Amino acid sequence: MSTSPNAAAARSKPKAEDGALHAVGMRGSARRMTVRPQWVASGALAAILLAAGCASSDRTGPSPVAGGPKPQADFGPAAFAKWPCLSETLNCGKISNRKPMQAVMAGQLGGEPAAGKAIAFDARKGNCLACHAMIGGVQPGTRGPDLTRYGTWGRSDAETYSLVFDMRWRNSETVMLPFGTNEILTDKEIRDVVAFLQSSR
Repeated sequence: MSTSPNAAAARSKPKAEDGALHAVGMRGSARRMTVRPQWVASGALAAILLAAGCASSDRTGPSPVAGGPKPQADFGPAAFAKWPCLSETLNCGKISNRKPMQAVMAGQLGGEPAAGKAIAFDARKGNCLACHAMIGGVQPGTRGPDLTRYGTWGRSDAETYSLVFDMRWRNSETVMLPFGTNEILTDKEIRDVVAFLQSSR
């Protein structure tokens, strides 16, 4: 029995009243889903189509091209062993913090301002410029007070030493690192930083 071209074309298209449409995913595979009028009215149609596209997408990423860069490996907990607080699985919250300490400076200061300036500006050491404006510093942060004239504040060497060593004994809410308590800076390095601060006028 012969079939007219118009009849074949009509059968190849979904009827408007059957409440269905075809969704084509990223792999090119067609999926048929039922769309109800109330979904369109409620604005849920866009979410349904988005979900259909995501379900058919390639979640593993593109295949590596011969001679091209290798895909990056996944980072598991072992990759964060040195920095447990950056891991979602290691027990960062169980790592005990050292208690605040009000250190007492022994003897005279004996620090070197030039050496203290270098330590304060070194991101691997004091990194003071991240929060403070200081004499000779470039692009300082503003989280902490301006220290460009610290030497005029009237604080003693001993008090300044104890504050750099561990600010938490005076201000429990401080974000300043406990440089001495956590052994970030040595006693000599703290003395040098204090000498630099006291020379800032």
